[in-house]
Amino acid sequence: MDKVETLVNELYKSQSSRLLAVLTRIFGPHNLSLAEDVLQEAFGKALIHWREKPLPDKPQAWLMRTAKNQALDVIRANKTRVKFSEELSFYLASEWTLDNTLEQEFREDKIKDDQLRMIFMCCDEDIKPENRLPFILKTLCGFSIPAVARALVLPVATVKKRLLRTREKLKGHSFTFPGPEKLPQAMDTVHTVLYLFFNEGFHSSDGKQALNLDFCREAIALVNLLADETDIANQDTLGLLALMHFHLARAKSRLDAQGNNISIDLQDRGLWEQKRIALAGGILSAASAVRSGASGRFLIEAQIAREHCQCSNFSETNWSAIIRYYQQLIDITASPVAELNQAVAIGYSGELSAAIEKVEQLQQHKIFKHSHLPPAILAHFNAKAGNVQQAYAFAEQSKSLGGTPHEQQMMMAQVERLLSQSNG
Repeated sequence: MDKVETLVNELYKSQSSRLLAVLTRIFGPHNLSLAEDVLQEAFGKALIHWREKPLPDKPQAWLMRTAKNQALDVIRANKTRVKFSEELSFYLASEWTLDNTLEQEFREDKIKDDQLRMIFMCCDEDIKPENRLPFILKTLCGFSIPAVARALVLPVATVKKRLLRTREKLKGHSFTFPGPEKLPQAMDTVHTVLYLFFNEGFHSSDGKQALNLDFCREAIALVNLLADETDIANQDTLGLLALMHFHLARAKSRLDAQGNNISIDLQDRGLWEQKRIALAGGILSAASAVRSGASGRFLIEAQIAREHCQCSNFSETNWSAIIRYYQQLIDITASPVAELNQAVAIGYSGELSAAIEKVEQLQQHKIFKHSHLPPAILAHFNAKAGNVQQAYAFAEQSKSLGGTPHEQQMMMAQVERLLSQSNG
């Protein structure tokens, strides 16, 4: 790869999502493929032009201008055949206003506004969950299709099909912010989707790696865009941002030299990033000064993460506080997953029998019918209690129900370690 190709690839990663956002605003979501074509054309021209002539002093500005000129050409050539952005169609139809309208749309403040619109569009409830992540990586994070395929361990053809289905689904979508009455619920959806994106990085479902920090950082960058906008950010926005930083602060201690997961009680807390923990704490403190969110879920989850991060060793963990926070989470979400996590906290607070009983009850819930999580927790707690037969039986049950190889490896390591401690 030569110098020019390297530069173009770097600019594509950092600038393509911004350019695609403004092009989508101009052409409309129903013309997303056309917007992508114009984007590719602009980068293609950069690759050719910069090899033939000296590099421009400001490559980013050159790309911006080229994309704008390309958009102008497309609009002029297709005025009578293509319906462009509903909001801008009047201004795009006349030569008197066309050039000035595009000039205004490519302003920095407008581009940021359009990036926010893209976030809402990519997190739309109409998009199927399995299609959201490829679409987010492509449109919001600037991943090429081969890069999306590599990141998600999917065939390129599968990624292309999912992106095509998503474009079809969005053809009737308007590129606008939700109205004031719909904004809290829309923000809840966006928060949840971006958290799942982060979680795919922090607890990677890819059997080859347990941690994908690129996904974590991309998710944080997107939440930062939301948090910077005081008109839409709420307590859960800042709670989610703090939660991501609390988790990311522990990343260096998460894996051993072989790339296997290390449980939180064995992690070297000297590796935890104290500056990032302090940053997360500051963000969480600032949350009290902004409007409350629709659910409050991520604010509470950040408070739980803070409890873990402020302890210098595992034995100092304030389990009673964590149990209370989980109860708040259960009260507002009625989530069986929150109940399962609370049961873990109850077990570590010293009430093993109560925790085992609670997990056994939750195992009957329909959401956990085919989940490997309850039996994995039961394997853990039975090992902690010294119940050898039950511990191995639940571990085998958990493995038969799923989980990544990394999760299974950590579960068995914990079971064997706890059994040796209880028998010692």
